[in-house]
Amino acid sequence: MNFIAPEFLYALGFLAIPILIHLFNFRRYKTVQFSQVRFLKSLKKQTQSTSKLKHLIVLACRCLALATLVFAFAQPYFSEKEIKSLGKKNGVIVYLDNSFSLQMSAEVGSLLDEAKNKAIAISDAYSAADKFQLHTNNFGGDEQRWLNKEGFISKLQSVDFSPKFRTLDAVCSRMKAVEKNEQLTLKHYIIGDLQKTSYEISSMYDNFELNVLPVKSQIQENVWIQNFVAFQPFHLPLMSEKFSLQVNQGKNEEPKKINGRLFLNGELKNPFIIEMEEDSAEKEINFNNPNATFVTGKVSVKDYPVVFDDTFYFYYPTRRKIKVLHLFENIKNKSVNTLFEGDSVITYSSSTIKRIDFSLLKTANLVVLENIKELSSGLISELTSFSKQGGSILFFPSNDMQTGSVNSLFNEFGISGYGKLIQDTLTISDMNTKSALFANVFEETPKDINYPKTYQSWSIITEQNNLSEQLFSYSNGTSFLKKYDTKAGSFYLCGSNLESNNSNFGKHALFVPSLYNMALQSAKTIATSYLLDDNKITLTGITPSESPLKLKKDNYEWIPKQNVRDNSVDIYLRNQITEPGFYSVMQNDIEIDKLAFNYNRNESNLAHFNSEEFKLKAEQKGLTIEVFESSNEILSYELSNSGKSQMFWKYCIILCLLFIGLEILFLRIL
Repeated sequence: MNFIAPEFLYALGFLAIPILIHLFNFRRYKTVQFSQVRFLKSLKKQTQSTSKLKHLIVLACRCLALATLVFAFAQPYFSEKEIKSLGKKNGVIVYLDNSFSLQMSAEVGSLLDEAKNKAIAISDAYSAADKFQLHTNNFGGDEQRWLNKEGFISKLQSVDFSPKFRTLDAVCSRMKAVEKNEQLTLKHYIIGDLQKTSYEISSMYDNFELNVLPVKSQIQENVWIQNFVAFQPFHLPLMSEKFSLQVNQGKNEEPKKINGRLFLNGELKNPFIIEMEEDSAEKEINFNNPNATFVTGKVSVKDYPVVFDDTFYFYYPTRRKIKVLHLFENIKNKSVNTLFEGDSVITYSSSTIKRIDFSLLKTANLVVLENIKELSSGLISELTSFSKQGGSILFFPSNDMQTGSVNSLFNEFGISGYGKLIQDTLTISDMNTKSALFANVFEETPKDINYPKTYQSWSIITEQNNLSEQLFSYSNGTSFLKKYDTKAGSFYLCGSNLESNNSNFGKHALFVPSLYNMALQSAKTIATSYLLDDNKITLTGITPSESPLKLKKDNYEWIPKQNVRDNSVDIYLRNQITEPGFYSVMQNDIEIDKLAFNYNRNESNLAHFNSEEFKLKAEQKGLTIEVFESSNEILSYELSNSGKSQMFWKYCIILCLLFIGLEILFLRIL
């Protein structure tokens, strides 16, 4: 038997009052004279014995009535679990959600402030001898230490917002992983906003008794920048850029206009307005690159009170070289050589297929196979590996080409390749101006174009199930130049080679933008931004060096774990970056690159479960979850009562009334 309010038991001392009244309440009897008292002597003895018995019964009823009333105020309870854990202290494990979604306003301060007050109310429900653990989204190693009540409250005051996103399943797994202590009876509490993105319990399988204390804001509106993506993978100084900005807001919110700004290298470039009529809106942002080797930019919108997702940082270099490798049979064509050699953006190299430097193949972006008759199995293997790594291939066939050998390369990517040699003059009649290959080539869609001609050409077999794009086509609908998307790169097939007796494509005006854009778009897409919780980042185009790479922001500099490969470096961050913004990549104390980091947007959608939805989902999943929604004033009292399986105060009241009734019965009736 235990008591919720044992201090009321001191009132049992008042039982001495009826006892003292009984002992010292001497009655004076009036003597009546009778002539004959012989028959009254036995009656007197009988009456005195009965009176004493009645007084003792009345005294017992009074004492029991008073005692049961005191017990009712002390609120006795009985719990099998309490008996099993007799002699143990409580181990109270509290998870405090300190994610950015708790920036919303509450009655006093933010939701995080309200969550802290609930954590204090939890500590008030337990004694000073109990132990506490405080877990947050940081998942730090120091959070697994047991604290006394004073240390728990002190650590609670230092909790601030965290950019880390944690799911309920991850939180419960961490809480359950706490090392069990035979001297402690574990109690688990979660304080959070029941946000749908993080408190989804459909994936939970671990079941243990969990107490949930929700904190909610009446306002759930939020606008955030979801993404800012470039249309083109390559960037040049003073080049006209086009980015797609995606801005989201919560469901069922009213249409609104959002003001935004674009900054490039610290300067304001382009204010804009986004009209939010639905849950998501996309806007095309156009600007010209500054004449610099790199661009650091940020795009921002105005929204309150959740502001962590209102700014998006991005970065890209503007002078990264594109490597083009030109492979030919015996003599290289001057059209390709003239186009790429000496270009400030292109690093051009050429070789016959009999003297290939495979190290150049591994670092190239675009490989031009020109007038090739036959491919060796070794070269096919290297080209296949090159394409799977994201490289692009352009193939100009030879009139003497062995289709079986060449098509074996195409078959690696599900491309049927070439059919038969056509020795008739064919005129190209159509160009796919909607293709990304010809983006920014024409200010207006051309109408009358003098297209190239072919005098000898190979037919390109049309596939039914292959993802391909026709760039140039003849009047009969067959293809002259076709693009195939492989898993990582692109494959271009041309119906004729560049010799003047086979076609005039090599000297035509469309030849330059076609091949030059192939080179530009063969550049591997560089991520313009990363998330703070990204663990691995791969940097390409890094020259191997004995000096490791360093990351630097302001005065903070460190060497992350890294794995050096051919022409690339894998960097493992391990949660070392905690603030958004720009970080310099240093090698031998020289800045060779930059990185841009942003907060994860998982916390941006503020839609949350109400308590009934959450409890229903828990019941459907078979989880043992109890939700407490009381104010902080009575929360400690409710938590103290929680888990007490048998409460006896009602029975004590009934017994008290019963004993009072018996007392009245003996005094009045009997």
